Amino acid sequence: MAQTHSPGMEHVHMISVPLPGFPDLMTANMYVLGSGPVTLIDSAPKFPGSLNTVQSQLESFGFTFSDIERIIITHGHIDHFGLASQIKSLSGHDVPCYIHEDDAWRLSRNYLESGMWSEDSVTFIASMGMPEEIAQRMKRRSAFFKNLCDPIDDVLPLQDGDVFTGEDFELVIIHTPGHSPGSICIYEKRRRVLFSGDHILKHITPNPFHEVHRSRLKDPTYKSLVSYLQSLDKLSQLCVERVFTGHGDPLDDLPGLLASYRQHHAQRTQDIWHALENRPRVVFDLIPEVFPLLKPDEEWLAVSEILVHLEILIDEGRAELCDSGPPAMFQAL
Repeated sequence: MAQTHSPGMEHVHMISVPLPGFPDLMTANMYVLGSGPVTLIDSAPKFPGSLNTVQSQLESFGFTFSDIERIIITHGHIDHFGLASQIKSLSGHDVPCYIHEDDAWRLSRNYLESGMWSEDSVTFIASMGMPEEIAQRMKRRSAFFKNLCDPIDDVLPLQDGDVFTGEDFELVIIHTPGHSPGSICIYEKRRRVLFSGDHILKHITPNPFHEVHRSRLKDPTYKSLVSYLQSLDKLSQLCVERVFTGHGDPLDDLPGLLASYRQHHAQRTQDIWHALENRPRVVFDLIPEVFPLLKPDEEWLAVSEILVHLEILIDEGRAELCDSGPPAMFQAL
């Protein structure tokens, strides 16, 4: 059952929406800021009943969809913008929707109607050595996800340092690429709170996804884990008393969590280097050693995780691409 509560700060309310089939994520969290009109941060995916859940929780705080003056999307994954188009329509007035310019294409009709699948996807699968049956399963899964959202082609672009002000809040946009190229965190300066999207999560380590759709990137040299670690350094400079996350519960010890993230990725990088020590390897073949307890349907996540750590090893001069394939082969140095 969805939770309906305020995180304990005046004029900051959290809407938690269940995510059936995704127990690791727990909930999709949306945030309502202000005393009216309000700013909405993120929106849940379009599961049956989700819109009613959002409406009832919004009304419990004393607001309706008509009170929303803007929507800010922390990144272009479906579980963060799925209902935004319907919410805009139900408001009865023009509600601008903002997202960082590097993720705007993810909300486009062109991308979503493609089933989020492209020649880039095919190239990536071949390069990683993924079997055809897994590739087809991933393609079907990708096509299913487009049912959980509606496209928004008229989004407005955000950039690092943009500021939104209200009667009782001041929001600063912080570009924190890594989980996606256009991921942002939002810093509320007066309360010293951070809305982190999926860049920071309390109960799991966020995935710095390898960006498969390279042809859509403004920077073709983008490396997600390299960017993610740099983004952690950016957040460490802030004075943050509480973090409101995109999934699960808020947290209060940001410095401690940042340290644990760095330790996790350092250990994962070392584990992958050891797996490459004896001979050149294909990324998919490394999965049993790096992720011995992998759940079904998580091969894509595993391959992405291995690859982004290989990029770190290559940058450090500890590994190299020894055969471009397909499939590509890597070896330790």
